[in-house]
Amino acid sequence: MTAVLIAAAMAASACSGGSDDGAQQVNGDGGRDAEEAFAPTTTAAATTVESDDGAMEESDDAMEEEARDFGATTTTAAPTTEAATAANDGEFGSDRSETTVQADPPRIRPFVRTAEDPLSTFALDVDTGSYSLARNQIRNGQQPDPDLVRVEEFVNSFDYGYRNPTGESLGIIVDGAPSPLDDDNYLLRIGIQGERVRDDERPSAHLTFVIDTSGSMDTSNRLPLVKESMQLLVDELEDDDTVAIVTYNNSGDVLLEPTSVRDDDRILDAIDSLRPGGSTNLEAGLRVGYDLARSVNEEGDINRVIVASDGLANAGVTDVNELGRQIRRDADDGIRLMTVGYGLGGFNDETMEQLADQSDGVYAYVDTVDEAEKVFEENLTANLYTIAIDAKIQVEFEDDIVEEYRLIGFENRGIRDQDFRNDNVDAGEIGAGHQVTALYEVRLESGIRISDTREKLGEINLRWESPDGRIVEIDETIRLGDLHSSWGETSNEFKLAGTVGIFAELLRGSQYARNMNWDSVENEAKFLAEQFDNSDVDEFYELVQQARS
Repeated sequence: MTAVLIAAAMAASACSGGSDDGAQQVNGDGGRDAEEAFAPTTTAAATTVESDDGAMEESDDAMEEEARDFGATTTTAAPTTEAATAANDGEFGSDRSETTVQADPPRIRPFVRTAEDPLSTFALDVDTGSYSLARNQIRNGQQPDPDLVRVEEFVNSFDYGYRNPTGESLGIIVDGAPSPLDDDNYLLRIGIQGERVRDDERPSAHLTFVIDTSGSMDTSNRLPLVKESMQLLVDELEDDDTVAIVTYNNSGDVLLEPTSVRDDDRILDAIDSLRPGGSTNLEAGLRVGYDLARSVNEEGDINRVIVASDGLANAGVTDVNELGRQIRRDADDGIRLMTVGYGLGGFNDETMEQLADQSDGVYAYVDTVDEAEKVFEENLTANLYTIAIDAKIQVEFEDDIVEEYRLIGFENRGIRDQDFRNDNVDAGEIGAGHQVTALYEVRLESGIRISDTREKLGEINLRWESPDGRIVEIDETIRLGDLHSSWGETSNEFKLAGTVGIFAELLRGSQYARNMNWDSVENEAKFLAEQFDNSDVDEFYELVQQARS
């Protein structure tokens, strides 16, 4: 049985030459031989289920372990004696196995037998908060909670240079290569790119900030950083945009009525006046904030409520599901939520992430001024201007080609297969210029060869509602020709997505990464940092070093 790891991602620059959309493949490996590229250490034992909802079943036949040099002998980073020994033993990070790999990992999707359930359906998600939060924890000497490591939010934190879609507002790209996780696997990414829109081309925006000014925000990386973030945002807004500010501690209070950005001095003075103190009544803040947002809700304009908080709530309604229900109707009316998390100790990631998900919103986490610039300057239009509402993806695998598959991540974004075309089911929102990258692990049937380039591996379907109410559905065929014969043949963008995904799998203790070697991941991250002129990739390499120390 040949095992195949598929990483699905839609990218113009990284699409294989066999793709239906005709994207060109770029070899970004800098001339590395296949033997020197990021490659798997051993083969992991498989776990299978008969359907998406089926119970997990451990395979009776353990896969044969085989040592490989996944990044251990790259031209850019020769391994130390200790690293080489670990790679030769086929134990990726064996010195940390007792603390980083769990016997029963939380919330990790198992393999599904294609013959029993060929459909994989989930809501698209552009959140990045899990990666930023984990980065902050690692920098502060903490190991991230595996339950808070969401692979898709790690992968979505990087720009893969996907081409702008043509025809519709979303486009699809597919490419793949042998997987670092398993000797017989392929990593295939499916990438989704949202149409890019210039800041001066977007509709007018009405932003209502709901700011947590409780006592827990009285630290340098909370309320002071919130104020810096808001100042950055105001500088990026257009004259026709408006800003309102609501504060909440014991109650919710209007600090600034909706004010034109033309009067930016008044807005900045209100931001400067923010002071912490009191308890945390998030419900009261949301109620007052949404009242203000409704007062300026104009058809065709952007209307966002932006919650800036550490996610703690100890007064009023504190249950995130109940809070989500209270603002669900407003989301249907076009008033969408953006949650921005601040702080480390005691930070409530679940509240911030789930509130955004339940209200057609976006969740980001800000731990530095640099991250604030990324959220409120570089990605401002993407985070404000929604171009695809209730966006869903369904991948159908061919059961004569694919024996089993596993979606990596998106554990809390699953949708029933039969609800793919049910437009009453809430899904995900994509902003202008947003990217979504999904990773799959797939096992091919015995005897299947990727040289059969025209053979159909599966079909990708996307469905969403456009801002004008039109239902749009597009599709893309996955062929064996979308898979490359070696990791070294793929673009650097593909390698980055795969390496980031594997890093997240290690952090959350995935059983499918239990045989990976930390030295190999570090070497590959170093190689990528040398190939990209990009501070985010440099930072990722540093993070890998810190996480394994």
